[in-house]
Amino acid sequence: MKNLIYGLLALSLTLFVISACNKGSLSDNKNGQLTASSYKVKINQPDSLLLVGAKATDTTRWSIVPSGHDSIITKNNTALIFFKKPGSYLVKAINGITTATASVTVSDSVYHPAGQHTIVSLIGDQVTLVPHYYKSKTSDSAYLSFVAQTHNSYCSNSSLKFADSVVNNSYGIGFLNVIQPAQCTLGITPIAAVINFTQNQPDSLPNGTFPLNVTLNGITYTGSIVATTTTITFNWNYNAGVLIAPKQISK
Repeated sequence: MKNLIYGLLALSLTLFVISACNKGSLSDNKNGQLTASSYKVKINQPDSLLLVGAKATDTTRWSIVPSGHDSIITKNNTALIFFKKPGSYLVKAINGITTATASVTVSDSVYHPAGQHTIVSLIGDQVTLVPHYYKSKTSDSAYLSFVAQTHNSYCSNSSLKFADSVVNNSYGIGFLNVIQPAQCTLGITPIAAVINFTQNQPDSLPNGTFPLNVTLNGITYTGSIVATTTTITFNWNYNAGVLIAPKQISK
């Protein structure tokens, strides 16, 4: 599952490395230092981090405290993080015997790409949903989430707009459009959005079978979520339009 996400967002992570180098030479940053594209971000604003001096082929372990309010996509010595709740967070990267941290503050404002924008239709596109299940080790917090990835390419700092809901364990997603800058200067790539089902969930995804409906370009795709004590399985019989991969994850 992670390999799929890595491939889809490799360009975004590469762009951060280029940006980091433009901000200053490597002599300005010490090996073992964890640097961020921004240490003060808004809700849903992508924040890229780089472990200076670590090789792209090294294995780096990442963690965030407090957990449960973020989505992190990692590729070796780089990470892309979306924070879903305001607050102060400590991001940690461990590479061998090296441990580095960076503090990131998230405001209560919602991120929108700067400058003039255009609304782009999703007609002709398809979306792949990559499921995740988060369960806190220190509390009862647990919820289902998806990383939604377009098949077509858009300006790399565009945003995928959607509406989501969960009512009585009936899950719904509606994809609306793409908001992208009027002038694209960073190139094009498939884009992603993180969908966290945390609303009105006194007991997140108990054992049972629950409806899942996803709307894209006026077509509603229907299936179900089957949750057991150990697994979550998606009954989803579509090969185009809206895809789910993988169709089973651990709970």
